[in-house]
Amino acid sequence: MTIWIALLLATFAVGASAQCKCDSMKWATCDGTPCTCSIMVEAGMAQNLNCSTLIPKCYLMKAEMYRAKNNLSTRTGGKPVETAFVDNDGIYDPVCEATGAFRAKQCNNTEECWCVNSAGVRRTDKGDKSLKCEKLVETYWVRLELKHKEVSKAVDASP
Repeated sequence: MTIWIALLLATFAVGASAQCKCDSMKWATCDGTPCTCSIMVEAGMAQNLNCSTLIPKCYLMKAEMYRAKNNLSTRTGGKPVETAFVDNDGIYDPVCEATGAFRAKQCNNTEECWCVNSAGVRRTDKGDKSLKCEKLVETYWVRLELKHKEVSKAVDASP
C-alpha cells in the first residue's frame, strides 16, 4: 500500500513539474514548487524571470550573448529588408539594472563606451570610459515588424 501511495505522489510531482514552464522565454529553465524560472546570462549566473510578463530586452540580449558565446542556439529570423534601418553595431553584451532596464552607459571588452536609450540602441558617438551618460533616455516609439510562425487555424485578429 505504501508503495502505491509513493508511486501516486511521484506521478503527481512529475505532472506538476511538466506544467512548470516559461511561456514568454523558450530558453528559460523552470522548476520547483512554486514554479520559478531563470535564464543563464553569464557563466555560473542565472537571472530570475517573471514569465507572466514580457522579459526585459536587456535580459534577452544578455541571454543571447551567453548562448552565442557557448555555441547554443540563438534567435532565428530573416535578414532585414533592404529599406530597413540597420544597427551596424550589432548585438553587444549589455549591463542591465536590477529591473531589467539597460544601464545608460554601455562598454565593450575594450575601453570603448557609448550611451544607449531604453531600447539599448546607441544614441551617442563612442568614447572612452570617461564618457558621461547621465540618465537613460526613454524611447517611446520603436518600429518592429514581426512574423508569427505558421499556425494550423486562423488567428482572431480582432481587438
